[in-house]
Amino acid sequence: MTKSHSISYFENEGRENWPLVLRLVKRVFRRRADLRSCKVVIFTAIGEGPAAAYNLLQEWDAKIIAVTLPPDFSVIRDGQKVSPRVPAKAQAFFDGVGIPVITARLPFQKIEGAAAHNDQMDLMANMLSLFGGSFAQGVQAVLQACDHGLVDIGEKVIAVTGDSAAVITASTTGKFLTRDQGLAVHEIICKPRNLTIARGKPTAALEQSRSLFEEDNAPRLKAAAPRSKQLVIDGKDAIQEKRELQEDRTEKSASIERSR
Repeated sequence: MTKSHSISYFENEGRENWPLVLRLVKRVFRRRADLRSCKVVIFTAIGEGPAAAYNLLQEWDAKIIAVTLPPDFSVIRDGQKVSPRVPAKAQAFFDGVGIPVITARLPFQKIEGAAAHNDQMDLMANMLSLFGGSFAQGVQAVLQACDHGLVDIGEKVIAVTGDSAAVITASTTGKFLTRDQGLAVHEIICKPRNLTIARGKPTAALEQSRSLFEEDNAPRLKAAAPRSKQLVIDGKDAIQEKRELQEDRTEKSASIERSR
């Protein structure tokens, strides 16, 4: 029997989509019992995503793994060299709630002096960017988690970036292209409809990443108090939760009616 699952689309690329990405992952956990045991591997620059996911997914005791930018990553902003990092306060929070944070060289990262290798890595990243500019980051996050022993080869996980989420079978960097132990993308939960950054103007990428370098842009670390099997983040989330629950009831009623 064929099962269909919808894909949600964002009009534009960019990290401003990450709150919606996490809400969609939460909806998957609520509706899909077969995916509730999946670890959630999140590619993050400053820790916002994993901090929010901890609140949203507490109900299912989800295992969250954060993968960050490599230690030597930096960009030039306003004439100065800056590097987005997970703040010490956020790192302490992750340590306290058991969210491992991987900060290491990314699998597709270039190696100085290895031109042939770099060309192949560029090709790999560019091919994955056909699904969205951040899709390659999500794949690399899964490879990193597997390389560090936090995910097993062949284990199904949910990979999350600032504007995409997908169900992926994990593998290591050394084996992810092999036939028997390779990485596989099974389902796309959400992605950008228009590649406004990957295929857009460079200024768009610079503008949408500006908040990464603002000193007051720290992740929200306060965990919400659970209530009767539901974790409410704020009033807006409660309204969204009610709307999604109503959608579930409507879908179930329609399914029962069709089966008659």
